[in-house]
Amino acid sequence: MKTTSQNPSAGVTGTALRTVSKGGYVGVLGSKFYAGYKRAGQHVTITWDATTVTITDPTSTPIASYDKPTRPRGWHGPTENRMTTKS
Repeated sequence: MKTTSQNPSAGVTGTALRTVSKGGYVGVLGSKFYAGYKRAGQHVTITWDATTVTITDPTSTPIASYDKPTRPRGWHGPTENRMTTKS
């Protein structure tokens, strides 16, 4: 659910609307953030400032808050490691 008016790399602060993936992640700022697998398909709002990324549900209730990543391509969630399908 990206739109041109919600460029995920637009400056120090910003807002983006995303749909939670079936694995529970949303992507913004070149990184993946965990919102919870039970929220799959739900629309969330992600806001960020110089230090923090916050995910809120449609009623503006906070879901999670993370330190803003210093570099893109990271995974941010309970384990900070990329998920694997190997058992």
